[in-house]
Amino acid sequence: MEETENKEAMEEAVKTAEPVKEASETVKESEKAAPVNKINGGKYADYTDHDLLTELVKLEKKTASRTGIVSVCMAVIALVFVVSAIFVVPKVISTLSAAENTLNEATTLMGEVNKSLDGMNKMIGNVDKVLTDNTDAMTEAVQKISDIDVKSLNESIQKLNEAVNSLSKVIPGRGR
Repeated sequence: MEETENKEAMEEAVKTAEPVKEASETVKESEKAAPVNKINGGKYADYTDHDLLTELVKLEKKTASRTGIVSVCMAVIALVFVVSAIFVVPKVISTLSAAENTLNEATTLMGEVNKSLDGMNKMIGNVDKVLTDNTDAMTEAVQKISDIDVKSLNESIQKLNEAVNSLSKVIPGRGR
């Protein structure tokens, strides 16, 4: 029943349809430039084996050309990696080697600085000990000087002066 309704609708559409004018040149050229795939919409049963094989060959040619393009691109990428490995890796290795040498030198210098600082610490400790020892000696010397009786020292100097003056009077030609 549906088929008869569809046929009737088609016949009616054909009767009422206006005649199609001839397509313009640009439309005809675009149809020639982009051929329509005969196998469209999955209707394989309507085509012969030859048509199917032809379409498969076309598809395989497209796939082969795309695969070739991809393989060329991959070869170029591989070439870039190889060139990078040849030219860049030795420079990176030499840079890392120089950095390692610098770090070794810095480590050596740090060891020497530590030794110098240890020596300075010992020297500062010795200076502190010398100051402590000398402070004790200076304190003792100051104590002895302060223990001297200045009054009796002055009296002794005066007596010595008088004795020298008396001797100079006894021995003529010497002294005053």
